[in-house]
Amino acid sequence: MKLILGSQSKPRQRVLKKMGYDFEVVVPDIDEKAIRNPDPKKLVIKVANAKADDIIKKVSKEAIVITGDSVTVVNREIREKPETKEQAYTWLKEISQGVRLTQVSSVVVTNTKTNKRVHEAQEASVIFKDLPEQEVKEFVESGDVFNFAGAYAIEFDPFKSSIKELKGEMETIIGLPKELTKKLLKEIEYK
Repeated sequence: MKLILGSQSKPRQRVLKKMGYDFEVVVPDIDEKAIRNPDPKKLVIKVANAKADDIIKKVSKEAIVITGDSVTVVNREIREKPETKEQAYTWLKEISQGVRLTQVSSVVVTNTKTNKRVHEAQEASVIFKDLPEQEVKEFVESGDVFNFAGAYAIEFDPFKSSIKELKGEMETIIGLPKELTKKLLKEIEYK
């Protein structure tokens, strides 16, 4: 059965590829901002389910569909992708001061043949040491910052080289928890 990743996120695509899966990418078209919940785990599961619903409408053949969503939580504040450069700079300044970032990432796996769907959310956290100002500026000015929840991309420098402490799975912070994805694929009986 065909495997579909419902995400335009290059980091999620890289994680799934490194896991050894062959898959097709179908990009969901939903208004994530219209979906709200004060609980970060419930929020990312709701958004990922909405993405799955949208992808399933676009898929004509039987398939296994994987979707996900991520948010960053700082001092109980949910942070999605930054909306302005100013917001990104504010968040990145805070990150550089050693605040703990908790990344909450969901995985939803749907079997379109059986209509079985499983989902779960997982957390990981990171603390960064001082981030080099020039590299932060380049990251923001490139516009890449707008693609990442919390305004940071742990798999790239200056972030990767500035990790002070990491608790949990790196892939959870990237946006597709590896072990959770394997577990849910097994539950849905994908081989």
